[in-house]
Amino acid sequence: MHGEITCSSHGVPARCGSCTRPRSPGAGWTATPRLRCPTCAADAVDTQEQARARIQHVRAQMAALGITLPQRVRVRLVDDLPPDGDSTVVGMTHSWQHSTTVAGIDVVRGLTRARFGATVAHEIGHAWLIQRGALVTDPVLVEGTCEVFASAWLKRQPGSYPGALREAMWTNPDQVYGEGYRRVREAVVRKGIHPVLHSLCTSGTLP
Repeated sequence: MHGEITCSSHGVPARCGSCTRPRSPGAGWTATPRLRCPTCAADAVDTQEQARARIQHVRAQMAALGITLPQRVRVRLVDDLPPDGDSTVVGMTHSWQHSTTVAGIDVVRGLTRARFGATVAHEIGHAWLIQRGALVTDPVLVEGTCEVFASAWLKRQPGSYPGALREAMWTNPDQVYGEGYRRVREAVVRKGIHPVLHSLCTSGTLP
């Protein structure tokens, strides 16, 4: 994901949890709690102070895209989140059932700045839908919409790594996140973001 080339014919004992770089015998690899290569470790959001600075950046860029939350939501770093089946969870939005109130957002500590920002943008998507009382309940469309939010934020970031994260989203075989992203994104390309969001909020379906 950092634009490097590795040999696929050699076995890989372990990979960086952020960029999939094969583990090398060199120094600088850490596990807090996921394995990280030296590049991703140096770029990680490990403290609440670092998170606060990045959150301001993400919120400002989401606002430039026309996405703002009516009520500010607190984002907290956590050491880990429970997995969703076989999938690793790096972000979670907490709310009460049948309510438009968002209690908060948790993001796993140690993500790179780009992945942290994309995760926050994704969770802002959940908060945005909840606060507006959106009628969409299909997990495929909900997660797909939030992935579109994350992709839109990543598109504004420089470097090869954000682009690689967007490509991974597009090719993700997951039937909820990957398929949902492709369906919602295609609707956005055809109709535009605001008609799509309006339809999801008012009818729970894509236009």
